[in-house]
Amino acid sequence: MTTETVQKPVAEPAPTEASTALPADTLTKYKTAAEIAAKALHHVISKAVKGAVLLDLCREGDKLIEEACALVYNKDKKNPTQKGVAFPCTLSINNVLCHFTPLPTDPGATQTLEDGDVVKILMGAHIDGYASIIGETIIIGASAASPVTGTKADLVAAAYNVAELVLRSIKPGVKNWEATDVASKLVKEYKGSIKGMEGKFNIPFEEGDVFGLDVLLTSGEETKAKAHGDRTSIFQKTTSTYQLKMKTSRSTYGEIVKKAGAFPFTLRTLEDQTKARMGVKECVQHGLLKEFDVTTTTDSKDLTAQYFATFVVTKTGVTRITPAPTFYVGSGSEIVKSEVKIEDPELVSTLARSLKPKKAKKATDGAPAS
Repeated sequence: MTTETVQKPVAEPAPTEASTALPADTLTKYKTAAEIAAKALHHVISKAVKGAVLLDLCREGDKLIEEACALVYNKDKKNPTQKGVAFPCTLSINNVLCHFTPLPTDPGATQTLEDGDVVKILMGAHIDGYASIIGETIIIGASAASPVTGTKADLVAAAYNVAELVLRSIKPGVKNWEATDVASKLVKEYKGSIKGMEGKFNIPFEEGDVFGLDVLLTSGEETKAKAHGDRTSIFQKTTSTYQLKMKTSRSTYGEIVKKAGAFPFTLRTLEDQTKARMGVKECVQHGLLKEFDVTTTTDSKDLTAQYFATFVVTKTGVTRITPAPTFYVGSGSEIVKSEVKIEDPELVSTLARSLKPKKAKKATDGAPAS
């Protein structure tokens, strides 16, 4: 079993007040985006049953986010607030790690869910550029009457516990590699090891910063991610500049800038997807667009799990911006029965600690509050 933890800013770190706390209006935008993304995620989870078409679910997730965003922050008519999808809805099954959201013309467009599928669902929304991304793993057909056991149960439980442990290990001054080291201790409880961390290795967490925690875990012992046969459908504009030569490329790039801005997008959002396929090629070749490849494990028999949480660093730790997972909620779950028991006392103690900050005691007899 191998796993990868990623701590990366969801957007540029938000400006901070003199007290280094996140400004209230900024936090409200993050939370509003989180509520919208979470509702869309929970709706897609409710529709993710045997026979459901992946393309339909991806479309529905994006549509729900767009519709919900359209209902908020509408007072300023002269300078409308930018809002919408911060990351397209993706459903990645079994050994597919991430970024699967097909176009209607793609071979995977007709793929359906089957009982027992391990499905990673991820999506995000933003308000005024403040993005909240959320994702979790579910097992199709799982219920209290037919709970998940064995490798699938251990996989989901391990990914969940890694995410929960890392969140409880972060506070101002801690470096991202330190959080990954803590995660590696927990993965050993599941007889696994940490593969690594994406991005810069020595980033300190500071109060007021907003980050995304992305945990990817596989059941394979030495598995590596590789590009999948399905064509890439998610891209993101970079800060690079280049004078595009092809008319189709210029038209496609202009539409991307208008509709997606700096956020990842799926080609489904563009008017002519066939021309868009042609147009993005030159954009990618010259660094104007970044690709989010559909990736899989090298062994098709391996399974994968993912949890993604958006959080803000506080004075003493972190506060979730996106809500906690709902499919697997810990060792008391009636639908996921992992037989692995975490033995390390330090890990057990950390996982048992609430993420909610303790309320300050009221001052009595003139004594200052603690």
